[in-house]
Amino acid sequence: MSRTVSFCFDDGFAATAGKVRALFEARGLAATFCVLAAPGETADPFIRAAPVADWGFWREAVAAGHEVEPHGWAHERLADLAPEAALAGFARTFDVFRRELPGFDPAAHACHLAYLTAPPGLVAGLAPQVLGVRQALGGAGLNAAVRPRVDCITFGDPADERLKARLDDFLEDEDGWLVLVLHGLDGEGWGPVRADTLARELDLLLAAGARIETVSRTLRAAA
Repeated sequence: MSRTVSFCFDDGFAATAGKVRALFEARGLAATFCVLAAPGETADPFIRAAPVADWGFWREAVAAGHEVEPHGWAHERLADLAPEAALAGFARTFDVFRRELPGFDPAAHACHLAYLTAPPGLVAGLAPQVLGVRQALGGAGLNAAVRPRVDCITFGDPADERLKARLDDFLEDEDGWLVLVLHGLDGEGWGPVRADTLARELDLLLAAGARIETVSRTLRAAA
């Protein structure tokens, strides 16, 4: 499997999303934006602290070639919910996405779990409804094959250094599909990286011949 990298941007921060679009579109690339159906109801302090983009922005992002995909209802800790309640929250989430993003079909998109984890029973109930489920599976974000359960990795501070180190390792001696989760740029969100760091890493990946693609396009290509 050739080297492929997917960049996911969780939580939908408005300033970050605008910068990501500019960086990726300038290079002819697409990002995966993982957004909440009801961000105003979240208890997460990082999401409450910064504006999130509205559905008009997300429709424009889709039209520009990016993927906008479900990150859940309000960033609940899924392990704290009964499986029935959690699945009902995803059902409401999918209804919002269908209403706000014309043509959206959960079966053609990945679902990106808040806090990167959920009980096995919940994943089993969700998996038949979606193209794939992105969570932390312990493989440092490296997927040796394209499967419905997608491993990912994210970074707390110092996020810039950790992102660079992970990509250096990938380019030096790894092969496969690496899925990276970032939350914000230039001070937004948990574990933010600098926009200039992201730009530099994108350019290094492209110069090394790595393919940069969205999560769901990678899954669809392998189906």
